[in-house]
Formats: sequence, C-alpha cells, structure tokens
Amino acid sequence: MRAFLIIILLFVVAATSSLCAGGCGQITPDTRNTVLGAAVIGGALYMAGKESPNTTTTTTTSTVTTTSGTTTTSGTTTTVTFSTTTSTIIFSGKTFFIQNVDHTGDRIGNIYTSIAADRIDDEKVHVSYYHRVNEDLKYAVGKVATWEIETVDSNGDVGLYTSIVMDCNNKPYISYYASRDPSLCLASEEAGSWDIKTIDYSLYGDDLGYYTSIAIDCTGKIHISYYDWDNADLKYATNQSGSWTTEIVDGSGTRVGKYSSIAVDSANKVHISYYDETETALKYAYGSAGSWTFQTPEPLVEVGEYTSIAVDSSDHPHISYYDQGRGDLQYTTEPIIGTWLKAKVDEFGDVGRFNDIALDSSDNPHISYFDATNANLKYAWKSGEIWMKQVLDSAPNVGQDTAITLNANDKARIAYYDISNNLLKYAYEE
Repeated sequence: MRAFLIIILLFVVAATSSLCAGGCGQITPDTRNTVLGAAVIGGALYMAGKESPNTTTTTTTSTVTTTSGTTTTSGTTTTVTFSTTTSTIIFSGKTFFIQNVDHTGDRIGNIYTSIAADRIDDEKVHVSYYHRVNEDLKYAVGKVATWEIETVDSNGDVGLYTSIVMDCNNKPYISYYASRDPSLCLASEEAGSWDIKTIDYSLYGDDLGYYTSIAIDCTGKIHISYYDWDNADLKYATNQSGSWTTEIVDGSGTRVGKYSSIAVDSANKVHISYYDETETALKYAYGSAGSWTFQTPEPLVEVGEYTSIAVDSSDHPHISYYDQGRGDLQYTTEPIIGTWLKAKVDEFGDVGRFNDIALDSSDNPHISYFDATNANLKYAWKSGEIWMKQVLDSAPNVGQDTAITLNANDKARIAYYDISNNLLKYAYEE
C-alpha cells in the first residue's frame, strides 16, 4: 500500500424541476467513435463542479487510496488486482465509492460500456465493454475490489456498441457490433463458456449492427434494437417466436435509428427511443414484430442524440436524451398515451452526452451523463418534483460511455470511461 491522498471538496447539488409538454434528438457514429477531448491528461485531481446559482451546497470528502499490485491471467479470465484506486464521495445523504476496474489500452476511443445488476447478489454487477487496443469484446463481473475479467470475443475487431442484460437465471446476454462481417452479434454465457451467435448480417456486405440495445421479456425472450448504417434504418431482432427474426422498424428517412435504446414492458410490448437524423428529432416506436406505432415526443429540432429509455411499473416510457442544439440534458415521459411531459434536467455548460437512465422501485428516474464543459461524470436523480445533480468524478477527463443500473435496494451503480488514464471505472452507491 502506498500513497494516500485526501482531498476535501465542495460539490454542488442543484435543485431544478418543472415538467412541461414535449420531448427529443441526433449524432453520427463517426462522432460517437471519436472521444470528446481526446487527449491524455495526467493527474487525477478532483474539482468542484459548475452548477446553477440556485443550489444547495454540501461538503464532500473524497479519500483516494492507491494500491500497487499485479494482474494475473488464467485462460481468458483475468483477476484484476492492479493499482486499484478507490475514493469516497459523500453528498445529500448518499455515499458513493469509485474504483478502477480495467485498463482499456493506450489508444484513446470509446469503450461502449453497458452495465446490469446481478439478480442474486445485490453488490455485484456485470459490465460489457470494448478493449480499444486489442479490439475485443470484454466482460467484467464483480464488486468492490474483486473483479473477474474475460475476453468474450476476439475474432477480429469486435465488441463495439455493447449492451448487456441478465435473464431470470442470472445469465448474461451481450449484443454488440462485429466489424469483421460486419454484423450484429449476441454472446451468452453457458456453464462458464461463451456462445457467440451472428444475429443479422447482409449477403451484400451492408454495414449493420451499430447502436445495439438489448432487453429481455418476462418469458426470457431477447429483443435487440440496432442501426443499419448503409441503409440508414432502425432495425429490430428477436427470438420471441422461437427462432431469430429481423426487420426494419423505421426506414422512413434518409438516416433514422442512431442512438437506439430498447425496453420491454410487462405485456412484452417493445419500446424503442432513437434519433432521426433526417428530421434532427427524437423518435419513439412502440409495438411488436410487424406492428409499430411512432411518435415524436419532442417538438424541438436538433434534439435526441444519446437517447436512453426505461419503462416503469405502469408500462409508461421514460426517456433521457441530449439536446444538442442547446447543449442540455433533457428528460421526457408519457404518463398518458399521446401526452409527453418534459423536464430540463441540466443546462449548465454542455451537458447530457453519453447519458443512461434507470428507474428505481418508486419509478423515479436516475441518469448518469457526461459534462463536456468540465469533463466530469455527473449523476442526476429525481426526488419528488426536484432534480438533484452531482459531480461524481472529475479526474480530470472522465465520464464518457456511462451506463447506469440500480440494484434491488435502489442503489446506483455506474460504469464509465476515464479518458485521462484509459480506464474502465465504476462508481457505486453504498
């Protein structure tokens, strides 16, 4: 054990609210594949976040401990004990711990993280991500300082646009893009080994499988939304009928379907949020294979990039998204069919890219996202009618590729990318 650093910080929690009618968004995979502020910046100091003048100020104590160690490998499974760094963030009755999970290589670029809570152990999570240098699909499972890391697929350049879900038997499924074909692929774990399936590919070499998002219904069937780059369509794949089928959900524009996010409700109906680049608008599709209805939740244009969707206990959709025209994080929900209620979650600086949403047991939204102005990881949650916001990590260029989940006790777990140190990091609420 060497080097102990204690830094006292002032963090700010902003209280903003107000719901109004509306909701929606845009961006290209070329932009998505280029990390914002792509420069290696040394150091790991925490900084106070910039917030609204109307704020409640809390004192946050951050304790950072660095432990030197080794990385041991057995086959494709790696037990990580290298230079594990943990820190403690305390604010507004919440305590978060932050630690390093894996080094993602010395080449800067998106790592496409996705996270799912374990169904048996409330402290454990499962994370899928892309190793930028090795160009492999990786999988980390663990908690606190104990992580097991596996290379799931290393056949060519694979593992971009990952999305992970756990079934009722606590079995992980990962959807991802494989550029080798190119194709949409699915990995599932069986008895300690991984089964890799190609779900969709084109005999004509069409480039498809971008922006994958995966969900599982109450019967254990898989649903995946994704983007066909060459034909510029939103596509959908499922094994609900017993065999895999694929279809175009929306091909109405010249480019529709980027930033897709999928959720399945209690009636096994599918909800998909996505970006219509043609209209520069947020779009929403609802239905099932062969039968879809469409809405534009947000009346503004230049909105809807980085969409993320979740469905509540009453089967109502909740969508977070980036308002690229104004640089804001937005949220919208549909409590009554056809009526969308919108809230501006954060508007201070360029905020809201790489957002991800999860709902707690009371159907309150929790969102992780990137503050591009300050290069911070931020976390927002709705308390009553108030949106609370907090900087979780700012060391010093962190927070892209965020993914959030909540455990059975409504505690937040967030995976994200530390560009400065090329690390997959993990923030978890005690």
